[in-house]
Amino acid sequence: MTYIEKEGKTVEEAIALGLEQLGMDEDEVDIEVLKKGGLLAKAKVRLTVKTTPKDEACDYLVGLIERMGLDCEVELEEMEGGYSANVSGKDAASVIGYRGEVLDAIQYLATIYVNRNEKNYVKMAVDVEGYRGRRSETLRALARRLADKAVREGKKVDLEPMNNQDRRIIHETLVDDDRVTTESQGDEPNRYVTILPKEREVTYGTNKSFRTAGMKTRSFGGKKRRF
Repeated sequence: MTYIEKEGKTVEEAIALGLEQLGMDEDEVDIEVLKKGGLLAKAKVRLTVKTTPKDEACDYLVGLIERMGLDCEVELEEMEGGYSANVSGKDAASVIGYRGEVLDAIQYLATIYVNRNEKNYVKMAVDVEGYRGRRSETLRALARRLADKAVREGKKVDLEPMNNQDRRIIHETLVDDDRVTTESQGDEPNRYVTILPKEREVTYGTNKSFRTAGMKTRSFGGKKRRF
């Protein structure tokens, strides 16, 4: 909490001197009159800078990163339903950690902090110099590549364990791919995504042929299923 104490011939003068020093307007501070002053005594006031939930969230992140011994800057903005923070600076890579594990932990702690006294849930998104966007693109490319592999080899492909956010990206990337389906398997923290190829159906113009490209087929009406 930031505050200053200021003296003046009158209370009004002391307040004006304090606001000038802080570079703030009167509605940005709480004013406490310590001495009203008089003929032989000066008036004295204390001006305390008001803090908003946004300021508190930013101060928490700055303090957390400082206690980690890292040299970084935090820029925090309001977004729909909460706040979005971007961390940058010399030690930014250490804030990310191995595949974002440290960053996820910082975001989790910050989310708990901003919701400590709130009745309605407040979102808290923490990123480091666009890392989450790059990570998302990497995962989407991985999902498409492994989907191709699952279809080509005709067998499931298991990805490495991922957090909930990364697993969601894999699922969302392949949700419209009619060649495969995805499932989450295992228990946290070792939960992972499995990509499974869908059973393929081949339709032919007639039922006369029971052998195509050297593969046996069995007729089911107008469709033949490979087996």
